[in-house]
Amino acid sequence: MTHPETNRFITRRRVMQCALAGVATLCLPQLATAQTWQGIAAIRDRVGDAQLSNETLLVTLPLVAEDGSAVPLTIKSSLNSNGPSIRRLAIFAPGNPTPQVAEFEFGLEIETLNLTTRIRLSESQTVIAVAHTDDGRVLIAERDVRVTTSGCIAPGQPDSANEMKARVRVPKTWKQGNTGEVLTMITHPMTTGLAADATGSTPPQRIIKTFNATLDHRPLIRATYHRSLSMNPYLRFDVTPRESGELRFKWTEDTGRVIEHKEKLALAVPNGS
Repeated sequence: MTHPETNRFITRRRVMQCALAGVATLCLPQLATAQTWQGIAAIRDRVGDAQLSNETLLVTLPLVAEDGSAVPLTIKSSLNSNGPSIRRLAIFAPGNPTPQVAEFEFGLEIETLNLTTRIRLSESQTVIAVAHTDDGRVLIAERDVRVTTSGCIAPGQPDSANEMKARVRVPKTWKQGNTGEVLTMITHPMTTGLAADATGSTPPQRIIKTFNATLDHRPLIRATYHRSLSMNPYLRFDVTPRESGELRFKWTEDTGRVIEHKEKLALAVPNGS
């Protein structure tokens, strides 16, 4: 016969074991629990034989997206400016008609990854980010999001009067050696070719296909967009400029139409330098 005190001790011990197991699971690197990407050929091909890193790639999405046509997405890495840097990033939404969302290449003055955009999600799914470092490693992160209203089938409401109008915001004062935030947006319907318009016809795909940002012709970001990116493509990213110069931004539509924008970047030399 088992003594009641022994039963209580075993119960308490079991609770503690389960609690510790839960903590251990939460503390495991993202890579250990991220498995969805392994079932997607396009991502497996992108990873190839590269070494998978235990460094953290943080993907932030709302738990529930009421409007799947404009879901905010932020991607950051735990890598600091003293170590390897992320040079390529790809975003996937496997539940969309077009799983590829966007691909980015970063120049040397993007020292730390801190990027925000808006994406379309057709249904509840797992969004996946794949990043490559300059020393050949790969970081992978996954985040689940529940979508209430599909963002790929429902047509957007484009602002035709201001179409192809670029908006850019850079810091008013930028100290040498400091990181600053750059925000860019272009007014564009990002027509997916999937949704019928008011007349019942389905217009062909028309999207912003590429975005380029340079500083005195040095590359900052080269981006390729797909129709899974939201209407009015928005991008926020961090830059650590090495010297003053001219920021140039260029958006290219898949029809070949181009819009460009320029901003002067004047760095203030820190006191005592």
